[in-house]
Amino acid sequence: MMQAVDSEVSRRKFEREVGHLREIEPTLISRGWWVMSADFPCVKVAFATVGMRPRVIPFAVKADFTDYDVRPLAITFVDPFEDRELAASEMMTHLPRLLPVDPAVPTEVAAQMPPQRINLYQHYPHMPTTPGFLCLPGTRAYHEHPAHSGDSWELHRNTGEGRLFALLETVWRYGTAPIQQFQFAVNVMLGQSEIPA
Repeated sequence: MMQAVDSEVSRRKFEREVGHLREIEPTLISRGWWVMSADFPCVKVAFATVGMRPRVIPFAVKADFTDYDVRPLAITFVDPFEDRELAASEMMTHLPRLLPVDPAVPTEVAAQMPPQRINLYQHYPHMPTTPGFLCLPGTRAYHEHPAHSGDSWELHRNTGEGRLFALLETVWRYGTAPIQQFQFAVNVMLGQSEIPA
């Protein structure tokens, strides 16, 4: 994508945001975050599942600072080693988040209600082989989606919601932090062997 605003402005903001990650690197590592690369305009951060054994790296997030912060960050989920965008069907989690209960609902009624969840990772169900997107204020995909035309980036730009650390923390909190175990299904294929006569 071509840079439409002064690239030096975006570059300084990129360096500030990446610098903040470098300053708190021990904390990030304890959470399973790994800054794999940081070459303007993109930074790639892998996320590991630290709450389980064996630990795995199910995805990385690539943040594109092109035109930041006139436009919000473009966030994509990528394979950490192949650097290709992941299809929705390849995502281990879709970042489910519990919705808060309306405070107007009486406590005893709220206790009987099933929990309501929303996935922060959105995709088109009939297109599982195409990539999804992080549906969160402060991301380019969110603010450019027609369903959010009334929620302008300008309303969020100075709140901190679109900062790199805030977005990555949300991905971690609802993405890899809750993963505690895997469920495996194993299929064994036996080949034919020839037994000499």
